[in-house]
Amino acid sequence: MALLDQIHSKRNQSCYLTLSGDIRNLGLEVGIGSSVEQETALALFHERGLLIHLTSTAILKDIVVIKPQWLVDALGKVICDGNLHIDKDQFKHVGLEEDLKATFEKGLASRDFLEYVWKGECELEQVDFFLDLMERTMLLSRWNFSENELYLIPSLLTDHSFVEKENFKGPRCVIDFSNSFLPNGVFQRLLCLCVAHSIRVKANDDDAPNELVMEPSLHKRCATIEFEPGCITHLLEDEYAQSITISVENDEFAGKCIRVVQAMLRKVNHDVMGSGLHWDIYLENGVTKELMW
Repeated sequence: MALLDQIHSKRNQSCYLTLSGDIRNLGLEVGIGSSVEQETALALFHERGLLIHLTSTAILKDIVVIKPQWLVDALGKVICDGNLHIDKDQFKHVGLEEDLKATFEKGLASRDFLEYVWKGECELEQVDFFLDLMERTMLLSRWNFSENELYLIPSLLTDHSFVEKENFKGPRCVIDFSNSFLPNGVFQRLLCLCVAHSIRVKANDDDAPNELVMEPSLHKRCATIEFEPGCITHLLEDEYAQSITISVENDEFAGKCIRVVQAMLRKVNHDVMGSGLHWDIYLENGVTKELMW
């Protein structure tokens, strides 16, 4: 408790403390010199909601958040309604007009844009902390389809283009949430994981030594993503039916791809939704085209 008191005493001075510096010194002051004991204490404080300490990456682990509102304010500067909360003239003045447009139309934010919007919330070196945090919580995915350093933020996609299920090529799998509900943000987090999985690979064909998967086509409620060369997958969220439909154009990849997407959905459920999602799975009969449980 002495360590917690020392940590909370710093709230008027900072929004966060560093594990490698601040926490180590505070631990020594109260007689907890072991790094293992300090980290065990932080895990307990985190579990009780007294502070926030994530440990999945080295960058996240070194930051102990003692003012959660700091995170809310920082993320709210990115995940917001651009028409209401963004001063477009300000971004035009600093030469980030195109970056702003790409962020709120295509959901693709540049490093320069993120550093600018977060400049009042953190030091430059803490930008990587926020990027890791958003990636860990599946609010962001690194975009490997450009020479520039870009990040996909699916919740900012504004294109409402819609693809009818009947236009999907290949067998369909419907993940049905109608017996419970499909919360907002689940589909967008699924897109983050799908894009992260869609990586650049070398073709086995010597005639095409550096073949790349195609750039994903992303919209607010639907997407086309090539998971690997030849494995083109369509995803569609139906808010009215409370379902997500998956369709794979190449039958050869269908079983594997559908299993991968289901595994991603289980990860979203476990890591973000507290295992509160429940669903039924229906597969399309290749002959009758009917969905079977």
